[in-house]
Amino acid sequence: MSKQASGVPALLVNRTNAAAMLGVEAVTVDRWTAIGALPVVTVPGTGRAGRPRNMYAVADLKRFIEEHTTIRQQHGPDSAPRPRRRAVSAAADLQNSSAAAVLAMGKAVK
Repeated sequence: MSKQASGVPALLVNRTNAAAMLGVEAVTVDRWTAIGALPVVTVPGTGRAGRPRNMYAVADLKRFIEEHTTIRQQHGPDSAPRPRRRAVSAAADLQNSSAAAVLAMGKAVK
């Protein structure tokens, strides 16, 4: 996670660690932050540039996971999934299309 005294859990993590905790890429964390879906803590910069850094509270990340966790419905015997449609071949699709009519007209003209 981040630099902490041994045995002390981190309260804030950077975007890379936040992404790892959520199981996504860091750019996804940036997107969620930009749209306001993921809360961010802005801390003052400590380097020469003094740019503020975005950090993420571990509690906010846990809350985000809880809010976005869904339980998938199990299909029971009375609610069986619908059978999948069989893929139509390209030839059959062409036969049913208006393009087939245009091609047939071209053959009739010759």
